[in-house]
Amino acid sequence: MKPDSMALLRYALWLGVLNTANANRKFFGLPTTWVFHLTLNSFTLFLPELLQLTNAVFKLDARAKRKRDLLATAHATLQDAVVKNPNYALYVAPVALAYMVSHPKFNIYKGDFAKLRVLGFGLDAIPHSTTAFAFTNLMMDTLAAFRRNTPVNASWRALAERADEHSGNLAGALLIGASAVYEAGEYAIHQEEMRETGGDESKINLVWSAQDTLFDVLANALGWVAGVILRKGKRPLQKISNPSSPKP
Repeated sequence: MKPDSMALLRYALWLGVLNTANANRKFFGLPTTWVFHLTLNSFTLFLPELLQLTNAVFKLDARAKRKRDLLATAHATLQDAVVKNPNYALYVAPVALAYMVSHPKFNIYKGDFAKLRVLGFGLDAIPHSTTAFAFTNLMMDTLAAFRRNTPVNASWRALAERADEHSGNLAGALLIGASAVYEAGEYAIHQEEMRETGGDESKINLVWSAQDTLFDVLANALGWVAGVILRKGKRPLQKISNPSSPKP
């Protein structure tokens, strides 16, 4: 099947990530940062294909027609929120672009670009806030799809309804968790690269500081607020149909 424009966008972003990873590998000679980001972006950018492969191997579409259990609901939810979602490529794009601007030729995270500040925020506030905005929307899409694909007589129907009704708050909680894991990972990578270079910060790929972390978190919060406000009163995934999912 011929890939659509959104699929082509994901492939182009992956090539950009691959190019940046290779450039950082050659420039810094440290695997810690580029391996992590290449792996993360490969997973998010090719998640639709991974889900389709899983579907084909385990015949989940056929199973969903026979059983209307939680696994069938989860499968239909991911099909709606990821595979059939026309916005998915746009949701994962900020993560890829955030890494691409760490290229040695135009790195916004260190050097002269990193010194540019407005009210304490650096240029990296742009990728952080846009990533948080996109993450919030993706989580809200997913929770809406979970409710829509849950049979009305399912034991978890009430949970699905409450999750959808409070999707903005749940997206915020998930964002906090994801941010904590990400920042902890950045700190660990920074410490490892400092050890490998004998404490020479000019030779490392990832620079970490408590101040940067604080403004990263604030930028994430702004992205979450913007995502919730812009989605308020709108029905998510209204253009996405799911004819293969079990009907209540």
